[in-house]
Amino acid sequence: MFGPREPRDGLCNPEITILARQLVGLVCRKGGLDCPLISADEAEPILERLASDPTVTVRLCSDADCIPHYTQLSDADWEAQDPEEVLNRKRDLDVLQKLGLCPGDTRRARWLIELLFERIHTPWNLCAYDTPGWEGCALAKSGAYEKVRAGGSPEMVYFRSDQERAEFRAGNALAIAQGDRIYMRPHHIMCMACWYRGGEAEGLRPNDTLAEILQRIQADPEVPITLVEGQCEACDCCDGFHPETGRCVHGGGLIRDLKKDLDCFQVLGLMPGATLPAREILQLIFDRIGSTTEICGYGTGEATSTEWSVCSGPGGNQGYAKTRRTGVF
Repeated sequence: MFGPREPRDGLCNPEITILARQLVGLVCRKGGLDCPLISADEAEPILERLASDPTVTVRLCSDADCIPHYTQLSDADWEAQDPEEVLNRKRDLDVLQKLGLCPGDTRRARWLIELLFERIHTPWNLCAYDTPGWEGCALAKSGAYEKVRAGGSPEMVYFRSDQERAEFRAGNALAIAQGDRIYMRPHHIMCMACWYRGGEAEGLRPNDTLAEILQRIQADPEVPITLVEGQCEACDCCDGFHPETGRCVHGGGLIRDLKKDLDCFQVLGLMPGATLPAREILQLIFDRIGSTTEICGYGTGEATSTEWSVCSGPGGNQGYAKTRRTGVF
């Protein structure tokens, strides 16, 4: 599509592949334990990568669905099985079930660690049990996992500093005010309308520069807007934006937002790179998109999974409806 510039770090190209149980093991290693689920030689480079790149793609695997049919096993096979391998298969599936994922699923590192800490609070009753024959890891009650989790996701994966974000905001605001055009993803124009609420909004937004973009548009309705697919000028100061890669680390890369962009382009009859005056772009959006449900609710208002949540609820955002009635000029 884009020749030699095409990135190869998408969600279908995992850069790190581990067994699902090893995700828990990474936290225990971070907490100082000699975790039996993942060796130090394997864990250390992964931990270093997570500490520098929150966008790195991690694939969680398991061989639990590779068990032979019982007719292929002999009495000797049953007798020779390793109880620890059986427990490991259970660990993998327990982790995946709690995360709402399946073997082979790939997510960006920050989202995966946030999800892990949200849903798995302790390795007890996952890595070890009171059940005879299922005792598991003697380190499960050490408190190491819980201590790292108490520090939050930044203990495991890179987060932008407030200072860096402030510097990016300042530079971005200047570019918006003085640039010869504005680069925006189309669904962010809808977000801007939702926030504006027909003129009720005040101040700046903490995680983007949509307010600054609106100020430029109101001052110069003819400023050209180039519609882009993916992260845009409004994203530079976001805590989930990774400047080095240009990737979003929220919600698995916010795949739903990429769909919103493409749905907008289809409804508008445009392609990425289309450039029109701000006044014309806004009018086209308001003419063709009657409610956020059409784009941000996928037309049905139905959330099919966590990754495909519906912004503002199935009934649509009333702020967008107000701005659609009043306009922004």
